Amino acid sequence: MTRKTKGLISIMVPVVLWGISFVNTEYLLRSLGPMTIGGIRFTVATLLLYFLMRQSGASLKVDPKDKKLFLVAGLVGISLYFYFENTGIKYISAAPASLIISAIPVLSLIFEALFCKRRIDRIDFFTVVLSIVGVAFIVGLDVEALLSSGKGIGYFMMVGAALSWVVFSLISKPLFDKYSYITIVFYQFFYSLPFFIPFIIFEKNTWSLVGGEALWHLGFLSIFASAVGFYYYAKAMDLLGVTESAVFINFCPIITIMTSYFYFGAMVTKVQFIGGCIVMASVTVTTLRAEKERLPEDTEIAYRVLNDKT
Repeated sequence: MTRKTKGLISIMVPVVLWGISFVNTEYLLRSLGPMTIGGIRFTVATLLLYFLMRQSGASLKVDPKDKKLFLVAGLVGISLYFYFENTGIKYISAAPASLIISAIPVLSLIFEALFCKRRIDRIDFFTVVLSIVGVAFIVGLDVEALLSSGKGIGYFMMVGAALSWVVFSLISKPLFDKYSYITIVFYQFFYSLPFFIPFIIFEKNTWSLVGGEALWHLGFLSIFASAVGFYYYAKAMDLLGVTESAVFINFCPIITIMTSYFYFGAMVTKVQFIGGCIVMASVTVTTLRAEKERLPEDTEIAYRVLNDKT
């Protein structure tokens, strides 16, 4: 199996799981605060990863110099990201929230061009724009809602989430040279936990409404969307690169809408179906195009060495 094929298989795992997670979060926000959901989710996920590392014999040792990278990645990519995302879903529904997240590929291209010397060609620009147009068809974009107070806050929060994710992806890249995927994800989760506490203290939670269904949603977010999803996304970033992995996030709204249909009864329109076709076309163009140099040669070699070890 080629490096490219492994990357494509890896990225589809978080796309599906994270697409569903928007609906899980929307349901839980009826009774729990945004950061309470995140705190529970990543505490359980961290414990699960710790158990798996112990069972597999994976090393828990990291270079003290890298602890700052893990700390910043945990703060920006976990705590801050989910503060923005969960709060945003509180004001807007899961579908438009996933639309804003689809801006990540564009932001990734800009950040990689600025900090990683990534060359942006016409095909890169065209496929990313095409994918965003497709997502816009899927979820729609209500300008009046954007300008209203409550909705506006929701959209603003999702933009913050998208920016946080791009920074998180770039911070994580140097860690691939030295550590396994599970070690990276474990420490990012672990260092994120203290940042949830100050927010949770001031949140109002209705624990009496937390029943079996809510616990099921929390379990899915903790085990599948967090532990499994982040592991495979880290693997995909290593194999495909930051920008190409981010392009696949455009599939998340499709999964979100399908899940919303089966769970909440939300209908999928013809326009949304057309949008889904556009998104899939843009991703197909991206993945089938000729392979080109995306990273400095020494970094690419390091990535291949790591892949051989794992």
